[in-house]
Amino acid sequence: MDTNETMSVDILAEENFTTTGDECTNELPTVQEYLDGLTLPIAIIIAATVLLSIGTFSIFFKNAYHILHRTPKQFKTKSILLLTIYPLITLFGVVSISVPRAFFLCDTVMHVYFMICAYVFFSLCMQYVDGEDALIKSTDSQSFSLRTPPLCCFVPLFKRAPVTKNRLRFVRMLIMQLPVVQTALFLALNVVFVENYPNFNRIILYFVPMIVISILLGVWGLNILVRMLAPLYSDLKLMGKYFVLQAVLILCRIQPLIIAAIVSSSISDCAFPNTLQVQKNAIFQLCLCFEMMVLSCWASLLYKSPSIIGPG
Repeated sequence: MDTNETMSVDILAEENFTTTGDECTNELPTVQEYLDGLTLPIAIIIAATVLLSIGTFSIFFKNAYHILHRTPKQFKTKSILLLTIYPLITLFGVVSISVPRAFFLCDTVMHVYFMICAYVFFSLCMQYVDGEDALIKSTDSQSFSLRTPPLCCFVPLFKRAPVTKNRLRFVRMLIMQLPVVQTALFLALNVVFVENYPNFNRIILYFVPMIVISILLGVWGLNILVRMLAPLYSDLKLMGKYFVLQAVLILCRIQPLIIAAIVSSSISDCAFPNTLQVQKNAIFQLCLCFEMMVLSCWASLLYKSPSIIGPG
């Protein structure tokens, strides 16, 4: 009897081990568990993201030095705030890979800082044109248009109109709601992530419509602004500056979906602690850090204007 009981226990233990090894778990490892099971590919990815982050910070400090010495005083603070987004994302990318359970908190910081930068960009544009009153006086009668992406299909009947205080206030509110609404939504999601992680992927679906609608309205406001100003102030390179900022949103929000689909279909080994979520996040952050370094280089060229010294 003792021998049979022992054999039964061994068989059950072996079955449990096989099930655990074959099935992908949603559980995120602690730092200690993560380090104990660290594989060579993940270690290489961590090292690469650290190097990319250092490179991005180096580019940022060079850009900041240029802005502090060559950019007119009234534009310095906001320009540096906008350029800070690239090294900040790489920094939290490294943290996200190194501490798996902090990935959503890091994602929240990146997301919220972008929303803040969206309003900073609006404020910088207003400073470029010497304020709303100066803009109204300098524009022609048909500069304001609501027929811009991504909601141009929903307002096809609106014609171009003159720029007025109320219309500029409308654009300001579209952009201002981004940091307010998105911060509130992601704060609530972080509470869910901490308190009820097993059901997090199901609960977040209820937040997605509100997140998407808020982002669409904010991007619509930014497009209205840039398409109104860019033709009038071509020397400020507003379209380029807007693109390198908007690219951050696209890369941070759409790219993870593509990477998740590719990784889920191509990776079969997802044993704890290198779970599927850990591997998807590692690959995404590596790509994102490289892209932020490229965007930072591009932004360094764009933010050389306006300059108090001239080109060069």
